[in-house]
Amino acid sequence: MTILKLKLDNDQLVEDFFESTYVIGIASTARDYQLGWHINRQLHTNFRVNNHLEITLSKKNRSFHFPVFEFHEPTNSVAHYLYNNRCQAEYLLPELKQISFLWMIKGDYYQPNDVKKLLEELRLVPLVQLVSLLDIRDIKNKMNLIF
Repeated sequence: MTILKLKLDNDQLVEDFFESTYVIGIASTARDYQLGWHINRQLHTNFRVNNHLEITLSKKNRSFHFPVFEFHEPTNSVAHYLYNNRCQAEYLLPELKQISFLWMIKGDYYQPNDVKKLLEELRLVPLVQLVSLLDIRDIKNKMNLIF
Protein backbone atom coordinates (compact mmCIF):
# COMPACT_ATOMS: atom_id res chain seq x y z
CA MET A 1 0.00 0.00 0.00
CA THR A 2 1.42 3.36 -1.04
CA ILE A 3 0.89 6.36 1.21
CA LEU A 4 0.58 9.57 -0.70
CA LYS A 5 1.95 12.64 1.07
CA LEU A 6 0.53 15.99 0.10
CA LYS A 7 2.66 19.02 0.64
CA LEU A 8 1.21 22.50 0.82
CA ASP A 9 2.98 24.90 -1.52
CA ASN A 10 3.27 27.96 0.74
CA ASP A 11 4.77 30.11 -1.99
CA GLN A 12 1.82 29.40 -4.28
CA LEU A 13 -0.62 29.93 -1.41
CA VAL A 14 0.90 33.35 -0.67
CA GLU A 15 0.95 34.30 -4.35
CA ASP A 16 -2.71 33.34 -4.80
CA PHE A 17 -3.87 35.02 -1.59
CA PHE A 18 -2.15 38.34 -2.35
CA GLU A 19 -3.08 38.48 -6.04
CA SER A 20 -4.95 41.76 -6.79
CA THR A 21 -4.24 43.02 -3.27
CA TYR A 22 -3.13 46.30 -1.74
CA VAL A 23 -1.94 46.59 1.87
CA ILE A 24 -1.98 49.88 3.76
CA GLY A 25 -0.16 50.40 7.04
CA ILE A 26 -1.82 52.64 9.63
CA ALA A 27 -0.22 54.06 12.78
CA SER A 28 -2.67 54.97 15.52
CA THR A 29 -2.88 54.79 19.29
CA ALA A 30 -6.62 54.02 19.09
CA ARG A 31 -8.14 50.68 19.95
CA ASP A 32 -9.28 48.64 16.96
CA TYR A 33 -13.01 49.23 17.56
CA GLN A 34 -12.40 52.99 17.95
CA LEU A 35 -10.44 53.22 14.73
CA GLY A 36 -13.02 51.09 12.92
CA TRP A 37 -15.78 53.40 14.11
CA HIS A 38 -13.93 56.51 12.91
CA ILE A 39 -13.09 54.92 9.54
CA ASN A 40 -16.70 53.82 9.07
CA ARG A 41 -17.97 57.28 9.92
CA GLN A 42 -15.45 59.26 7.84
CA LEU A 43 -15.12 56.98 4.80
CA HIS A 44 -18.69 55.56 4.76
CA THR A 45 -17.48 51.99 5.09
CA ASN A 46 -19.05 49.27 7.21
CA PHE A 47 -16.16 47.47 8.93
CA ARG A 48 -17.34 44.86 11.42
CA VAL A 49 -15.28 42.43 13.45
CA ASN A 50 -15.39 38.90 12.04
CA ASN A 51 -14.49 36.43 14.80
CA HIS A 52 -14.12 33.63 12.23
CA LEU A 53 -11.19 35.48 10.65
CA GLU A 54 -9.35 36.15 13.92
CA ILE A 55 -5.70 35.12 13.63
CA THR A 56 -4.13 33.22 16.51
CA LEU A 57 -0.36 32.97 16.87
CA SER A 58 1.32 30.83 19.50
CA LYS A 59 4.60 32.07 20.95
CA LYS A 60 6.39 31.15 24.15
CA ASN A 61 3.62 28.74 25.20
CA ARG A 62 1.02 31.53 24.92
CA SER A 63 -1.65 32.31 22.36
CA PHE A 64 -2.11 35.78 20.92
CA HIS A 65 -5.33 36.72 19.15
CA PHE A 66 -5.39 39.34 16.40
CA PRO A 67 -8.88 40.55 15.46
CA VAL A 68 -9.79 41.12 11.83
CA PHE A 69 -12.52 43.54 10.76
CA GLU A 70 -14.21 42.94 7.40
CA PHE A 71 -16.17 45.06 4.92
CA HIS A 72 -17.44 44.07 1.46
CA GLU A 73 -18.35 46.78 -1.02
CA PRO A 74 -21.93 46.19 -2.17
CA THR A 75 -21.39 47.43 -5.74
CA ASN A 76 -18.31 45.43 -6.76
CA SER A 77 -16.32 42.37 -5.74
CA VAL A 78 -13.89 44.16 -3.42
CA ALA A 79 -13.32 43.00 0.15
CA HIS A 80 -11.58 45.10 2.79
CA TYR A 81 -9.89 43.69 5.89
CA LEU A 82 -8.56 45.67 8.84
CA TYR A 83 -6.04 43.70 10.90
CA ASN A 84 -4.86 44.66 14.36
CA ASN A 85 -1.06 44.28 14.26
CA ARG A 86 -0.69 44.19 18.04
CA CYS A 87 -1.80 41.89 20.81
CA GLN A 88 -0.27 42.72 24.18
CA ALA A 89 3.47 42.82 23.48
CA GLU A 90 3.36 40.67 20.34
CA TYR A 91 2.96 41.64 16.69
CA LEU A 92 1.23 39.93 13.81
CA LEU A 93 3.99 41.34 11.59
CA PRO A 94 7.02 41.84 13.86
CA GLU A 95 8.93 43.58 11.06
CA LEU A 96 6.32 46.38 11.14
CA LYS A 97 6.24 47.30 14.83
CA GLN A 98 5.58 50.96 14.04
CA ILE A 99 2.35 49.97 12.23
CA SER A 100 -0.69 49.47 14.47
CA PHE A 101 -3.16 48.31 11.83
CA LEU A 102 -3.12 46.87 8.33
CA TRP A 103 -5.85 47.56 5.79
CA MET A 104 -5.95 44.98 3.02
CA ILE A 105 -7.94 45.57 -0.16
CA LYS A 106 -8.66 42.38 -2.13
CA GLY A 107 -10.14 42.45 -5.59
CA ASP A 108 -9.17 43.70 -9.01
CA TYR A 109 -11.52 46.70 -9.08
CA TYR A 110 -9.14 49.17 -7.40
CA GLN A 111 -6.50 50.89 -9.51
CA PRO A 112 -3.42 52.73 -8.13
CA ASN A 113 -5.22 56.10 -8.36
CA ASP A 114 -8.15 54.71 -6.32
CA VAL A 115 -5.74 53.54 -3.63
CA LYS A 116 -3.95 56.91 -3.64
CA LYS A 117 -7.30 58.67 -3.10
CA LEU A 118 -8.15 56.24 -0.27
CA LEU A 119 -4.78 56.97 1.39
CA GLU A 120 -5.51 60.70 1.25
CA GLU A 121 -8.98 60.20 2.76
CA LEU A 122 -7.59 57.88 5.44
CA ARG A 123 -5.08 60.55 6.53
CA LEU A 124 -8.06 62.75 7.46
CA VAL A 125 -9.61 60.17 9.81
CA PRO A 126 -9.42 61.17 13.50
CA LEU A 127 -6.88 59.15 15.52
CA VAL A 128 -4.88 58.20 12.39
CA GLN A 129 -1.30 59.39 12.74
CA LEU A 130 0.38 57.85 9.69
CA VAL A 131 -0.75 56.06 6.54
CA SER A 132 1.52 54.25 4.13
CA LEU A 133 1.05 51.93 1.17
CA LEU A 134 3.10 48.79 1.82
CA ASP A 135 4.79 46.58 -0.72
CA ILE A 136 3.72 43.01 0.00
CA ARG A 137 7.09 41.78 -1.30
CA ASP A 138 8.78 43.58 1.61
CA ILE A 139 6.66 41.85 4.27
CA LYS A 140 8.57 38.88 5.70
CA ASN A 141 5.76 37.28 7.72
CA LYS A 142 2.99 37.58 5.12
CA MET A 143 1.79 34.05 5.97
CA ASN A 144 0.49 35.55 9.24
CA LEU A 145 -2.05 37.58 7.22
CA ILE A 146 -3.62 34.55 5.54
CA PHE A 147 -6.86 33.45 7.16
